[in-house]
Order: sequence, then C-alpha cells, then structure tokens
Amino acid sequence: MAETRREPQATESPLAALQQLSAEVGVPLEDLRRTVEEALAAAYRRAFEPAGDVSVQLIPETGEMDVVLRQREPDGSVTESHLPVDDFKRLAAQTARTAVMRHLRDLERDRALSELARRQGELANGMVDRIERGTVYVDLGRAEGWMPPEEQIPGEQLVPGRPVTIVVLEPKVRPRQALVRVSRASRILVLRLLEAEVPEIAAGTVHVRAIAREPGLRTKIAVSSSEPGIDPVGACVGPKGVRHRSLLAELGSEHVDIVHWDAEPEKFVAAALGPATVISVAIDADTRTAHVRVPRDQLSLAIGRDGQNARLAAKLTGWRVDIKPVENGVAQDQA
Repeated sequence: MAETRREPQATESPLAALQQLSAEVGVPLEDLRRTVEEALAAAYRRAFEPAGDVSVQLIPETGEMDVVLRQREPDGSVTESHLPVDDFKRLAAQTARTAVMRHLRDLERDRALSELARRQGELANGMVDRIERGTVYVDLGRAEGWMPPEEQIPGEQLVPGRPVTIVVLEPKVRPRQALVRVSRASRILVLRLLEAEVPEIAAGTVHVRAIAREPGLRTKIAVSSSEPGIDPVGACVGPKGVRHRSLLAELGSEHVDIVHWDAEPEKFVAAALGPATVISVAIDADTRTAHVRVPRDQLSLAIGRDGQNARLAAKLTGWRVDIKPVENGVAQDQA
C-alpha cells in the first residue's frame, strides 16, 4: 500500500511545513521556500490589498514570516515598512501547503515530459483509459497519451481497460498534466515493431531502407543486408513466418509485404510491386517515372485494389509507377 503523506497541521509555521515536505519528497528546501514566499506575497496582496509592492520572507531561525511593503514616494525614493502578520498566519499555512503541492505537481509533470522527450520515436505500452469525441487517451503511468483520429488505425476498435502498444511522438505541455501525442498509424510504429522482432536489425546486419504505409490496409517494407550470407526478407519473416505473424498480430487486419531493397531502381521497383510478376522496368530519370510491363493476367494484382499496390510501391521507391500489360510480347495501353 502506498505511504500516505501526512498533511501539516494548520498551526505549523509555513517553514515547518516546507521542511517536512522537503524531507518527504526530496526537493531542495530553498526551491520550495522561494515558491511559497511568492505564493504568500500574492495571498497577502489579495487578502489585505496594501498600496505598494509586497514581498514575504520566511526567517529560518524563527520560522516566522516577514512581510515587507515597498512604496515609491513622490520624490522617487522607496520606503520600506513591515506589515502585521497575526491575522494572516492561518491563511499562510494553507497557502504554503497549496503552493508546495502545486510545485510538486509541476515538477512531476516536467520530469515526465522530459522522460517522454527522450523516448520520442520509441514504443510504449499503456492502457486505454477513455475515448472522447474520437480521441483515445492512453494511461502511460506518469503521463497520459493523446491519440487523435489521424493517429489511429482506421477500423481498429480500442476498448477502455485494454492494453495497447503505441509509438511516442511529441510531448505536449498542459497545466498540471504531462500529455504526449502517441500514434498507431505512424510508419515508425511498424519500424519499431519490426526492430523488436528481428534481432538481425539490432545487430546491424539487416537494414530497413524504406516503409510505405496506409494504416489499416497495407504496409510495404524494403530491407537489405550488409552481409552476403543473410537473406534480409527471410530474417524479417522468421522461421516458419513467426516474426511476420507477430507483426500482423499487432497490426490487426493490415497486410504487410516485406521486399528486397536494391540500389538499381529497376530491380527495386519490380520487387516493390510484388506479389505481382513483373516482366520489365524502364526508368525515365527526367520524369522520375518507372515504366513497368506486366503480364495481362497480373495487371490487376500489380495495380491492386483501388490502386493501392502501385501507390505504395511508388511511395516505397520514390518513383512514379506507370504499369502497362503485355500480351503476346506487345505492350498494351490500359483502357
């Protein structure tokens, strides 16, 4: 059971309250003291509305307050006077506690945001907390994940109370709260999931060269190997497809194609259009267009439903893809 922090009694001086809380939470006493002195000065101004500038100092030797009023005289000089504090002491104790707790919340928020900033682009596991107006909020422990509709996988049903894997994007500063934008639609999520499944990527022998993704529908990943004896596609698929299946299990109904990357654009474009069979690829560097020829019976497979396969191949390779069918060895214009 979590330890219950003892609230200082109203009769304790503000400095005694600070000393107790400083020892409990490990925050330097001087930091808390400055925070509380500023809060006490503001509270005194609200309570008594003195004419002039008010500052408060906590006296370490006695634990008492010294409230100083500074006023500018007509000749430009500044005079100081000490204001009474007896009627302010009970309000001061409560003000000190409130200011300290607010300061601790701000510190906790800043620490959480700093940690999240270091984890930007990394995977994180959380729990779906709630869904409000299409935005999913994820409990990440010390912070809350904020996943707007555009960062969600279309059609995926996330249920409050269920675990979810996300990728951390950028922290967002909000008063009293550590909030971070998270995503399941980002290409980075696929990259991090693949890195977690394929030890050859961590070892540096397999490299992910490019990813093209349409969340919830299909993803294409281009991989290469720095060692001749390693098949990068086979490494990512895994023995009996176990690594590929693990990736699919996290992405739901989304199809994932893993293809060979090649420095020669003709070979890369042909691989990117898989599973369709490609007869030839001719590169026009001036227009950055890859003119592709496929058997007529492979045309619909090469283009894909609603043009998805060709579109993702173009995103993956960086080349505009123009596909024509070939029949009896002669290229035919598409209708």
